[in-house]
Amino acid sequence: MEKNQSKGNIKVLMARFSLDGHDRGLLSVMSSFRDAGIEVVYIYFSDSKELAKVAQEEDANIIGVTSSMGQHFFIASTLLDALDERGIIMPVIMGGVIPTRDVPSLLDLGIRKVFGPGSAPKDAIDFVMGLS
Repeated sequence: MEKNQSKGNIKVLMARFSLDGHDRGLLSVMSSFRDAGIEVVYIYFSDSKELAKVAQEEDANIIGVTSSMGQHFFIASTLLDALDERGIIMPVIMGGVIPTRDVPSLLDLGIRKVFGPGSAPKDAIDFVMGLS
């Protein structure tokens, strides 16, 4: 956790690429996070550098990104690079329509967890709470 965040005071920056119109799962997870006492900030982004900047400005603990258009490798690699450029060490989780076969490669890139189709919001809550 970042220096200003205490256990039980978790802030997640949830993000959707601006051209990705699929947000039903993301909205469900955000609602479940809030019900569990997790603070949520939600943005659309068009550039991963913008997302890294907002994560730093918001003093977020975790970034959660949805990807349902097949751009998950691009988003993951550019976001992790942008965080690294800013010296930000922060877990990134992904969800959405991500093929199971792509999960090991995303984890190898540095994504902490992938929640694909059929994942329950409780699984994401448990994972995020476990990071604190």
